[in-house]
Amino acid sequence: MEAFSVRSFGRLFDKYITPRNIRWIEVCIIRLAIAFFLAHLAILFLFNHVPALYRGHSFNYLKAVYTPFSFILVYEVLLLVVILPESMTQFIGKQFEIIALITLRSFFHDMSGINMQGTIHLGDPELFSLGYDLVASVVMLALTIVFHRLHSRHRDPEDPEALHRFINLKKAISVALIVVLFFTCIYNLSLWTFNASQSILNNSEFPDPNAFFYHDFFNTMVYADVLLLIVSFLFDSSFYSVFRNASFIISTILLRLSLNMERPANHLVAISAFSFSVAVMLILQIQSKDWVRDAKA
Repeated sequence: MEAFSVRSFGRLFDKYITPRNIRWIEVCIIRLAIAFFLAHLAILFLFNHVPALYRGHSFNYLKAVYTPFSFILVYEVLLLVVILPESMTQFIGKQFEIIALITLRSFFHDMSGINMQGTIHLGDPELFSLGYDLVASVVMLALTIVFHRLHSRHRDPEDPEALHRFINLKKAISVALIVVLFFTCIYNLSLWTFNASQSILNNSEFPDPNAFFYHDFFNTMVYADVLLLIVSFLFDSSFYSVFRNASFIISTILLRLSLNMERPANHLVAISAFSFSVAVMLILQIQSKDWVRDAKA
C-alpha cells in the first residue's frame, strides 16, 4: 500500500510537472512581474504627487525594481521544489541561489532609501548597506558556482532499483511541498497586504517584505531536508552520504537564521552556510578520489 502511494505521487508529479507546464507558469510570472512593476511605479507616482495619501514623503522610483525581482524569486522557489527529484545536492544549490538573489534584491530596496536629489556622502550609512549587499552577493555567487562544480563531479552509487524508489519518494515529497508552499504563499501575501494597508491608514512604516514568506519557506525547507536525510537511508546509508546530507540540513538552518539578523551579521551567517557545504563537498570529493586511487593500487 505504501509503495503504491509513493508510485501514485510519482505519476502525479510526472503528469503535471512537465516542461510545458513549467514554461506556462514562467510566462505567467513574467506577465505578473511586468504588471506589478508598472502598478508599483503608478503607486509611487501617486504618493509623490498626492502627499496626503501617505505621510507626505517623497519616494525613490527605484523602489519599484524590488517588485519584479520578487516575482523572479517566486519562480526560483518553484524551480527549487521541481528539481528535488533530480538531486538533493541540486536542491541545496538552488537554496543558495535563492539566498544570493534575496541579497541582491536587498540592494534595490536599500537604493530606494537614498536621496538621489541631494548630496550623497561617502560616509552615509545607506552606502555601507549597499556595499554589504553587493560584496555579499558576489561572494555567494562565487560559492554557489563552486558548489555546483563540485556537484557535477560527484557520482552516486549505481543501484537502479534503489535509485528509482528513492526518486519516487522525492517526487512524493516534491508534490507535498508544492501544496504547502502554495498555501504558505497565499497566507503570507494576504498578511503582507493587510499590514501594508494598515501602514497607509496609520501613516506608519511599511512592513519589511523580507520578513514575509521566506521565513516560513526556509522553515519548511529544514523539515524537508530532515525528511530527505531519513529517506536517503533507503538509497545510501554510508557514513559519507549521511554526513553530506546532514551538512545540508545545517546549511539550511544557518540560512534560515540569517533571515532574522541585521547587516552585516546576516550576510556573514549566510556565507558561512555556503562555505560549510562547499567545504564538506570538497573534502568528500578528495576522499572519494583517494579511495579510487587506493582501490586501483
